Amino acid sequence: MARRGTAVTLNEDIYRRIRGDILAGRLHPGDKLSPAELRERFGVSLGVIREALTKLTEQKLVSARSGQGFSVVTLSPEELGDLTLVRIDLEARALRLAIERGDLSWESEVVSAHHRLARTPMRDADDPERTGEEWAAAHAAFHEALISACQVPLLLDFCHTLRAATELYRRWSGPAAARLSAKRDVGGEHLAIMEATVARDADLAAELLAEHYRRTQQVLLAGGFTQPQTLRQAPSKERD
Repeated sequence: MARRGTAVTLNEDIYRRIRGDILAGRLHPGDKLSPAELRERFGVSLGVIREALTKLTEQKLVSARSGQGFSVVTLSPEELGDLTLVRIDLEARALRLAIERGDLSWESEVVSAHHRLARTPMRDADDPERTGEEWAAAHAAFHEALISACQVPLLLDFCHTLRAATELYRRWSGPAAARLSAKRDVGGEHLAIMEATVARDADLAAELLAEHYRRTQQVLLAGGFTQPQTLRQAPSKERD
C-alpha cells in the first residue's frame, strides 16, 4: 500500500511540474512533448509521463493527435471564445448552486478570499506589463471559493479545467492586454460579484460573473497571443 501511495504522489508531482512549465511559458503553445525526452528529464517511467500528459490533455493544456503525439495546445480567438462561452455556462450554474447550498462558513471563505485578492497588487513590481504571480494565485482562489459550495464535484472539476485553459491565454497575451486591463476596474468587478454572492442574489451574481469573463475575453482578444508573460528559459532539470 505504501508503494502505491508513493506512486500516486510521484504521478501528481510530474503532472504539476509539466503543467507549471506550460503555464509559466517555459513550454510554448504548439511545442511537441516527447514522452521519451520527458522521461529522461524527470527520471521516471514512461507510464508516469503518459499519465501526466493524458491528464493535461483532459484539462485542455495539451493536445494528443493520432500519429503526431502530444503537444502544448495552440491558441486561437475561436478557441478562447468557446472556452469563455462554456466557462460562463458552467460557472454561473455552479455559483447559483453554491449560493443555494452554501453556509455561513462558505460566505466567510468567499469574503476572506476577496479580501486577500483586493489587498494583493495585480501587476508585477519589476514588470508592470506582467500580472503578478501572487495576484494570479489569489485570483484563482477567489473564483474557486465562489463556487466551492455547489456540492457537485464533477462540475467543480470541469470549472477547474476551463480555468486552467483560460489561464494559458492570459499568460500568452501581449502587452496590449495589460494596458487594456489597467483601464478596467477589475477590483470593482470582483467586489460586486462578492457582494451579490454573499447577499444571496443568484441572478445578479451570475450575470456579474458572466460579464466579468466576457470583458476578460475582449481584453485578451485585443491583446493578441504573441508573448509569454514570463521570461523564456529552458526547463530546469532540478526538482522544484
